[in-house]
Amino acid sequence: MGWNTSALFIQNASTADAVAVLTPTALARDGRLVGVDEATSGLADGVLFAAETGGWAQVWDPSMELALACEPPGNALTVVFSSVTSSYAFTLFTAGEVVRELVYVDGDPVVDTGTPLPVEASVEFPSWGPDEDFLWTIIEAVTGTGYQETQLFQTWHRH
Repeated sequence: MGWNTSALFIQNASTADAVAVLTPTALARDGRLVGVDEATSGLADGVLFAAETGGWAQVWDPSMELALACEPPGNALTVVFSSVTSSYAFTLFTAGEVVRELVYVDGDPVVDTGTPLPVEASVEFPSWGPDEDFLWTIIEAVTGTGYQETQLFQTWHRH
């Protein structure tokens, strides 16, 4: 499966607070719940998908615009999956400051700042380089939660 999406994970935040970090534009929950497949790989424009798991709020942004530009407070993680361009990236924040940023494009690191996370050394890349599995390993190591098949997400829409 090709992944083309982005996400923000914030520790000890509500989904509403996490959505607000991503966009200054007012969004509203529409009351609809969707499964993890739709939330993490949805192609809807103007929609965010939010859930809370294990003390972390996660907001999936299929537009791949908002997570790249946000500056979250506290402890947070942003990830970008772009199988179309073979680009995979994450930025880790501690107390609102970037402590690790890693961006791979076509298998090569083009941004590599901060101290590598211990989990990075344990990941074996396929012959073509890092992919979705790499980012899911990072997400799980940082947040303690990975891809959960039974997770439900609230949908948020722009007004």
